[in-house]
Amino acid sequence: MKNLWIIPIIAVAVILTACTTEIVMPQGGDQPNTLTVQGESQFDVAPDLAKIQFAIETRSTTAQDAQLRNRQIGDDIKQALGKVGVGSSDIETTNYNVQRWTEWDYKDQKQIDKGYIVSNNFVVKTTNLQKVGDILDAGIQAGANRIDSISFELSDDKSMQVKQEALRKAATNARDKAVALAEGSGVRLGVVKSISENSYVVMPYARGGYDVAMMKAESAPVPATDISPQNVQVNAQVSVGYIIG
Repeated sequence: MKNLWIIPIIAVAVILTACTTEIVMPQGGDQPNTLTVQGESQFDVAPDLAKIQFAIETRSTTAQDAQLRNRQIGDDIKQALGKVGVGSSDIETTNYNVQRWTEWDYKDQKQIDKGYIVSNNFVVKTTNLQKVGDILDAGIQAGANRIDSISFELSDDKSMQVKQEALRKAATNARDKAVALAEGSGVRLGVVKSISENSYVVMPYARGGYDVAMMKAESAPVPATDISPQNVQVNAQVSVGYIIG
């Protein structure tokens, strides 16, 4: 497809913990002195899952006709997607809405009842990231009105594997901090007294704002849209308490 306009979407994740270091000196008794540090890891990972959010919108003077048109376009899109390897289990409806269709009459200064609008939003998932462009083209050519976004993410299985790696790196970072603090303070770093996971955040890469009308206006044969997968950012934080002496 030519003239593909893309507006990047920045995924924002908020880490609810602060990177602090705490030394606890007991006021009495046999409780040991402790050093608590927070370790963090952050790195990029290649995604193994893509999600494309399509939308079908139809308008008519009656709700029944708008629904029938919407259903027909939906069936056409499913058939088109099937030809590029998308199964029915990979298509999930996220929203279906029927609402009144009104427009403002500037001459008479009042709302005019035009009929009904039916909207059907659905997500197509694929683990074949090289097929994203083909899926995008198939949906548009079959009648989709909008492409709300394309996101590159981690599957549940890969996310669990990456989480273990992220936590290991965060724990190592905490150990390095504790060693440096102990050496700088002239104390001996002992065994771990406590350890906890503070956060694990995966920030997918998403694109949106596709100009479907412009893409459909291209009448000449063109190559399939090229959509390159982008890395996913991973962040993990842990708190580790060490006995010091």
